Amino acid sequence: MLGRTLAVLMAASLALASCAGHAADYPSAQVRIVVPLPTGGSSDLVARLLATHLGEKWKQTVIVDNRAGANGLIGMTAVAKARPDGHTLLFGVPSVTTVRALVKDAAIDPVKDLEGVSLVLESPYVVAISAQVPARNAQEFAAYVKANPGKLNYGTYAAGNRLIAELYKQLSGLKMEHVSYKGEPLAMAALAAGEVHMVIGTAVTMKERVAQGVIRIIAVSGDKRIPSMPDVPTAAESGIKGFDPILWFGVHAPAGTPADIKRAVADEIAQFVKRPDVIDRLNSFGFAARSSTPDDFQTFLARDAQMWIDVAKAAGIELQ
Repeated sequence: MLGRTLAVLMAASLALASCAGHAADYPSAQVRIVVPLPTGGSSDLVARLLATHLGEKWKQTVIVDNRAGANGLIGMTAVAKARPDGHTLLFGVPSVTTVRALVKDAAIDPVKDLEGVSLVLESPYVVAISAQVPARNAQEFAAYVKANPGKLNYGTYAAGNRLIAELYKQLSGLKMEHVSYKGEPLAMAALAAGEVHMVIGTAVTMKERVAQGVIRIIAVSGDKRIPSMPDVPTAAESGIKGFDPILWFGVHAPAGTPADIKRAVADEIAQFVKRPDVIDRLNSFGFAARSSTPDDFQTFLARDAQMWIDVAKAAGIELQ
């Protein structure tokens, strides 16, 4: 009996030593952060800020590798199929959780074949309407839509963006026609011109047109108002319960990456988002810095993915 107990204790000790050894040796080579979008966008810029921070802390080369295309699946697949040793990471964006709701026969399931490491930032979505619409808040806009059946439409600029708009419609009971645009600038120009009546996006992309008086922001997602727009109520305050999606960026690792390596990366991200210069830079993009534990981030990803599957089914959006 004593021998068996000692054997169990020795096995446990060896397992702990092995686990500790992963982080102690990490990183032992160049680290590659894959961004599933083109260069120049906000996700690319933030990923490069993070790469610089990690490189300085680890005294190791950290590069950013842009792999755009196929709703982000090209970059996600490259990371999912990489060796799970922490030397290849994904700088993830919301398409990680919308793929299963939009793409048929995807090569991977991003939520299962990738593992969350940490959030990096988040930002609420804002509901904007054309200034030509005689409404000042979400309730007035809903009443106007219902009083003009078949006459109003909403614009989207990406598959994931449509899911956000569909969620808002479902929760607020709106019936509007969908108009798809090739890119956010075209959708915003159409909203400013009154060609569409609603677009949902981020505050930073709409700030200039709000100042020009050509669009109005009537609600923000979640349960907290945006400091830069203190007079705009949340969707919850407007009676639209459950409209709480966020724009987020985060870091993911291939499934099977040792837990201690994920924690080591998450710990450095936690330090990164506390830096005053990083906070200022992210605020200039309209983002709030935020880190998380690997477990918390993975729970968020699974919940978010299921929500978008449910939204797509309710909207009748077919897998492409």
